[in-house]
Amino acid sequence: MNARVQRMKDKLMNSRPCITAERLVLETEAYPKFAGDAVPVFRAKVVNYIMEHMTTLIMDDELIVGTPTNRYRGANLHPEFQSSSWYISDIDEFPVRGTDPYDISPEDRALILENLKYWEGKSMEDLSKTALPAHIREACQDDIITVGLRNGVSGETLCDHEKLLRVGIRGYMEECQANIEKTPGTCREDQAKIDFWNACIIQCRGLITYAHRMADEARRQADACSDPRRKAELLTIAENCRTVPENPPQTFHQALQLVWFVHVYFHIEVCTTACGFGRFDQYMWPFYEKDVLIDKTLTREQALELLECLYLKACEVFEVRDKWYARSFAGYPMWEILIVGGQTPDGSDATNELSYLCLDAADELQTTQPVLAVRVWSGTPEPLIRKGCKMIQEGQANPGFFNDETAMKMAMGKGCTLEEARDWTIVGCIQPGPGGGGTDGSPDAGYVNMGKMLELVLHNGVDPVTGKLMGLQTGDPRDFKDIEEFKNALKAQILHHYNLVRTGYNIMQSIHMLRYPVIFAGMVTKGCVESGRSVQEGGAQYSTAGLYITGAANLADSIVAIEKCVFEDKDFTMDELIQALDKNFEGEERMRQLLLNKPAKFGNDDPHADGVYREMMHFIADNVQTWQDARGGHYSFNIHSQTTNVSHGAVCGATPDGRLAKEPLCDNASPMMGRDVKGPTATVKSVASQGQADFHDGALFNLRFDPHGVAGEKGLQSIEGVIKTFFANGGEHIQINVVDDETLRAAQRKPEDYRGLMVRVAGYMAYFTELDKEAQDSIIYRTAHLKKV
Repeated sequence: MNARVQRMKDKLMNSRPCITAERLVLETEAYPKFAGDAVPVFRAKVVNYIMEHMTTLIMDDELIVGTPTNRYRGANLHPEFQSSSWYISDIDEFPVRGTDPYDISPEDRALILENLKYWEGKSMEDLSKTALPAHIREACQDDIITVGLRNGVSGETLCDHEKLLRVGIRGYMEECQANIEKTPGTCREDQAKIDFWNACIIQCRGLITYAHRMADEARRQADACSDPRRKAELLTIAENCRTVPENPPQTFHQALQLVWFVHVYFHIEVCTTACGFGRFDQYMWPFYEKDVLIDKTLTREQALELLECLYLKACEVFEVRDKWYARSFAGYPMWEILIVGGQTPDGSDATNELSYLCLDAADELQTTQPVLAVRVWSGTPEPLIRKGCKMIQEGQANPGFFNDETAMKMAMGKGCTLEEARDWTIVGCIQPGPGGGGTDGSPDAGYVNMGKMLELVLHNGVDPVTGKLMGLQTGDPRDFKDIEEFKNALKAQILHHYNLVRTGYNIMQSIHMLRYPVIFAGMVTKGCVESGRSVQEGGAQYSTAGLYITGAANLADSIVAIEKCVFEDKDFTMDELIQALDKNFEGEERMRQLLLNKPAKFGNDDPHADGVYREMMHFIADNVQTWQDARGGHYSFNIHSQTTNVSHGAVCGATPDGRLAKEPLCDNASPMMGRDVKGPTATVKSVASQGQADFHDGALFNLRFDPHGVAGEKGLQSIEGVIKTFFANGGEHIQINVVDDETLRAAQRKPEDYRGLMVRVAGYMAYFTELDKEAQDSIIYRTAHLKKV
């Protein structure tokens, strides 16, 4: 990496995120000014006001400019969504909390507290406390389920980058104006569309104004600059900001700047995450090809530097989360996924020179954002796969790998054409969305805690931790005659709780579409301008909502353990098991070891254990994927938990698979940590055997190797072989950590010596030393395959 990029990375590594007051202050000023306008127009005017008045920050060395806040690595507050109550109660804890801390200057602290007085009781989060039925709120409070949209936005935007680069923001404004002029406005539906289009135009003006103000700032700095080289760079920045995003870009540099301006706007408009860069090597290729290969106005090294500058900007966006969410999504994740490879819509290989450059930039920088994703199919060039595997071998935890064939089937399950399926991209974390920029994923509809499902069935609907009747009364388990009765009780309990999530999420969706439509992010999603509706109203070409699961492997392992030890071998009775679980196996270690070691465990290529896992997952998917959400979209199932396995495990007692009370549940779609003991090939076969193509939002699979076991050329071949075996058996997604226990434990003891150590947590990377100990331990507990004894 060159000197400029090294300085910028050093600055990143030597700084800590901070919470700033500017957006909060400007929003508080704007709300009374524009009250009374139609909701979309009101929201657009508020954001436009922020864009007209926020600081224009251009920092030393930057070639790509624009920040969502007035500080480097700043985080905004969004009191219209998140409750001022925990902003206030946590304000002095943010700098010292163990998970995702934020600095706050004394000046910002005072401004925050003063301006939050206006927002008391006004947020979406406050509203949800009365909008949701009491029994659903209680299930959320007890961590039995989660319901999305209570304190965040609907939609994790994967915009139509190709159209943005083709027409610029001015093109969207003209399209919206044309739609207004041809719509008569003689009914409520027409007026609602006109309001949406007018709101889009207002917000477009806001972004253009901001870009022009950035151009003025670049010119001002250039006039004051005595360094000829930096002066020339600032003048180029000024020219770029005058051109884009208002107009289509003419150069690779301008195209990067347009993409970044749009992403900055996402984080100013709302408290969003998972705004990915999509199929970057496809929509950016014409600009790279023209500047580097045809006109030769840019060298490959200059293009690499610009790309690395964009990557470093991606490390500057944050969402402030409360204590629960920070614990459940640990490591400041923002899920800014950048995809390379795969197929073109006509079925040809999509790999190009820019695909490799994207990996080279990530290889040099080794930052947590953006997260690289390599799409793999039979036509993928071997050097691209090998390049990604080499990065994994070196311990970078980047990229992740995706199976085109399986992901295309998932995308087609959402109703798209074959051509759109070939053009799939990630919406959220690992969820395949049809057509670049054509899907509103709203991925986080909610989670159901499988540890709690087991407890509720074993206690006839009563949560043994709280003593409250919180589930269906499925009968006294001591009276169950066989494992089928136990599974049927579980299925009823599980489906009941997914229904609670659906009910709660539909309520929250309905409130969002009436009160909190997201204008700009909707406008740049395919379908919204055409339909005249925001993504919250179902305006996107495809609308899905993701239903997730925590503790899938614990569920399967517990069923197999009860089947083997209670019903088949009669090692102990159901009553004896329940009593042992209720006292966390105290005095019953022999029973616990029997449960741990005698029954088969998921993750070891055991047909029966894998079959039970498959049966239960398909039961959930087959039911929930028939459900519509409030927008007219559909629910999609995903085996995926982020780090909610830590927070959900903390409220569960001991489980029949031998897990102790309060320990984390399993990691996403992976086996329970430490129980996949027959090698990586057996593990990947188990995870891939689930028929993942039927889970329309995917399955997130983490795997860990000991570095000694994958060293050298043979080790590189082993990594590649495991990935290809996983894909050949139908797996969708795999991400790999190559790090040993000794390094991870040393990083816990002396974090200052391991600040650059990156790990894969879920569908994102984090610096290991920025995770709290619970999340760190959860990663350490993953089986380190091919460990030398």
